[in-house]
Amino acid sequence: MRTTLDLDDRLFEALMSRYPGATKTEAVERAIREHLAVDALRRLRELRGRVEIENLSSELRRDRRA
Repeated sequence: MRTTLDLDDRLFEALMSRYPGATKTEAVERAIREHLAVDALRRLRELRGRVEIENLSSELRRDRRA
């Protein structure tokens, strides 16, 4: 997808310094991916105590050994 953005120069320079050698597209994509990953973890943590999860790890390990 081609998009035109008007970004703060200092903000973009800081981003580019975080990913030396990356193209502008690569740097923006990596930053977006990292943001989404951190946000997904934050949202999962917010669910702590709200969702009951049954621990099936011992059963799964037993099934792998069989």
